[in-house]
Amino acid sequence: MKKVLDILTFGLYNTRINKQTLGRKNMADSVNYTAEMVSSMTDQYEAEPTMATVEALASQFSKPKRSIISKLSNLGIYVPASKGKTKAGAPVVRKDELVEQIQDALGTHLSLPSLGKATKSDLLTLLAIVETNAEDAAAN
Repeated sequence: MKKVLDILTFGLYNTRINKQTLGRKNMADSVNYTAEMVSSMTDQYEAEPTMATVEALASQFSKPKRSIISKLSNLGIYVPASKGKTKAGAPVVRKDELVEQIQDALGTHLSLPSLGKATKSDLLTLLAIVETNAEDAAAN
């Protein structure tokens, strides 16, 4: 008897939930950007891919900058701004890029994943040593 009541009440509960949500809109049903807006955004951003263009698009369509950037990213055309420079004025270089440069300078095509666990200063020192040794070897 309990199973029958559970089945009946579960069905009633689901019916009540469905009636409550029947008149509501799903977020997937609403359109945030029309095809014309997307076309205009694409044309303007591809002509000049800068943050100034993103800001102009945000004011033109009354949307937040993050929304415009997100849409451009989803379209696959957003170009992120460069990382800038360090406090010392040198360009920002990621550790994995340093590891690739070291591997290239050594002339090895082996993968050295644990090398990326070294500190950045150690990687810079190792890169300088490897590059100087490569130059010395080329000179001889």
